[in-house]
Amino acid sequence: MSDPYLLLTFIPLYRDAAGRLYADRLWQRDLVRHFDYIPHVRLACPVRGIEDAAGIDLARIDVPEGTHLEIAELPWTPSVRTALLALPRTVRALHRGIRDAGLVHSGIVGWPYPIGWIANFMAIAQQKPLVLVVESTPWRIAGTGAERPVHVLRALTTEALGRFFVNRADLTFFTHEGYRRELSTKPRGRAFITPAAWIDEKDVLTREDAARVWEKKRGETPRFVYPSRLLREKGTDVLLDALVKLEAQGKTVHVDVIGVGDRRSAFEQAAQRLRVVKLRFLEPVSYGEPFFRFLDAYHAVLVPQLGDEQPRILFDAYARALPVLASDTPGVAAFVDEDVTGRLHARGDANELAALLEWAHGNVGELERMGTIARERALTFTHRAMHEARARVLREHYASTVSPNETADPEVAEVA
Repeated sequence: MSDPYLLLTFIPLYRDAAGRLYADRLWQRDLVRHFDYIPHVRLACPVRGIEDAAGIDLARIDVPEGTHLEIAELPWTPSVRTALLALPRTVRALHRGIRDAGLVHSGIVGWPYPIGWIANFMAIAQQKPLVLVVESTPWRIAGTGAERPVHVLRALTTEALGRFFVNRADLTFFTHEGYRRELSTKPRGRAFITPAAWIDEKDVLTREDAARVWEKKRGETPRFVYPSRLLREKGTDVLLDALVKLEAQGKTVHVDVIGVGDRRSAFEQAAQRLRVVKLRFLEPVSYGEPFFRFLDAYHAVLVPQLGDEQPRILFDAYARALPVLASDTPGVAAFVDEDVTGRLHARGDANELAALLEWAHGNVGELERMGTIARERALTFTHRAMHEARARVLREHYASTVSPNETADPEVAEVA
């Protein structure tokens, strides 16, 4: 049997009375992709009872023939207190899982769930190959004004540890060049850029379907959608301020908001106050076909985020031939060509966002042109392509843990 490929996550699995395993549908979709190229997956994660999955959209984990899945079960630690209490059990479980693994696949996020930090130190101490994936930096201060000194201290500590682990990893996959530049300062290993994408080929509109959708929308009032977790770091207050400015100027725009988060009430209250600006708050739609069909009703997607992460909604929008009106953060600007697949505004600048919304309202033809180009780009940013790019690199370095290639892999660029 191939050497175990230890894949670490704090996202739990759920086990029913018959021993069958389930996961949140999005995580299950990503996890099973690993089975395409890893014959022996050792998944280190918490495991909960199926009765604890109320309200979670579950999908069963089916392991294909020829693939072996084993679970290195970690304690479920939903808070700092439980994480501290469970620390001895966590250390023991990770030690058992890592000691004979062929490599350790981890990340650098460690607060408030420090399993990644623990596993990374263990891998380094045991001289195990360490593969890191850096998709987000949630510890960073996003400039919302709500940060306290403890948040600043946490951010400084986590950033320093993240840089420490990246510089000692054998391989690191970054979702964009900004993360590579800021975290990989004195690397001993190699770095690659593999953007995070969740779209499948079937989610991308055909050229003919995109033309039909836009033909219908040309005669409609332009509508914009903000699908996001409703948190300040996602740019909620920037968007709200922009809409208030447009209201004061008597400019009509139509914006729908969909998502959950602690700024939900702010949008609901704004929807009641605004008169010229038309703001609607909608309930969440399941990711997948329902969500993609939902996007088809709009003329552009709003991404006013403050953080540095590369949001997956960029490629969701592109798949439906929609341009994005987005902030110029590193994780966004790397994948949005100005006036080609979308338009950018300065991070946190409500005046620029308001002007951009006003422009978009009066330039549907330009939105269609950019959306048409964006649809073509979407085909290069699929979930399958992301995994195939990672698999190609892993095969090159760790033949004992990754299945031989049966088809041509896409090229993936290494960054110096």
